[in-house]
Amino acid sequence: MSSIILFGGTFDPIHMGHLILAEYAAEFVKAKKVLFIPCYKPPHKLKYEPVHWKHRLNMVKLAVNGISKFEVSDFEIKRKEISYTYVTVDWFSKVYKADDLYFLIGFDSLLSLHTWQNWEKIIQKVKFLVGERMVDKSKMGLLPSKIYNKVIFFDSPIIEISSTEIRERLKKSLSIKYLVPEEVEKYILRHGLYKK
Repeated sequence: MSSIILFGGTFDPIHMGHLILAEYAAEFVKAKKVLFIPCYKPPHKLKYEPVHWKHRLNMVKLAVNGISKFEVSDFEIKRKEISYTYVTVDWFSKVYKADDLYFLIGFDSLLSLHTWQNWEKIIQKVKFLVGERMVDKSKMGLLPSKIYNKVIFFDSPIIEISSTEIRERLKKSLSIKYLVPEEVEKYILRHGLYKK
């Protein structure tokens, strides 16, 4: 049985932290593939308007180009609706029913998982991979035990890069070199994304 990792997110923009985390997670579970799934509209950020989905999808494709284990799925974008994780997980659990399905998630998102729509359906179909060095495990007690039992920690570097910081730097016309893959940086500058 092979392992498949689902890695959903706004990816606004995708950055080196996303790629490093995905690489370490894939190594840990010996994943056959990591599927990057840019969302159409994030349910927890309805007041926040990300850059157009076409740009986010293109940037993710550029970021993973040439990395054999990494693939991009436009499943959530094609639906053109609020991107609820339970819908995505349900779909991919049918596509990869012969495989072990994992969901790569940040610790902050994990702590709010019980507020997600139909979260109990999600935990029936995936295990959650969380980078260990970035977490305060004393907060694990806040999680419902049903979720707690589905979490697997893996060793990963602490990566203090955020999409928010990258957007802020671009607004101020500051460099984002080394924060995002080179082709993503070129794309952002070519299209004038994230300027005021």
